[in-house]
Amino acid sequence: MSEFNQAEFESKAKKLVAKYLNYEVNEKELSIVGFSKVGADAKVMICDMDDHCFEVTYFGEDGEHIVDVYSYVECDKSDEELQ
Repeated sequence: MSEFNQAEFESKAKKLVAKYLNYEVNEKELSIVGFSKVGADAKVMICDMDDHCFEVTYFGEDGEHIVDVYSYVECDKSDEELQ
């Protein structure tokens, strides 16, 4: 990517997530929930329908993408514990 294009980056990120999941995923099944860009670097958060979250980071100077995977395990806090 010589000149940064957010739409192209988001599409590439979804394709990388689909490749990681190792099955045919329609890009519409993946939701972008966050995006940021600082300098030449960009990051997007993507969630799927199975409670997984993916952070795809693009390092602009190196032209590399990194995919981090997060999985929701459990959060069991009662209202009393939160006060």
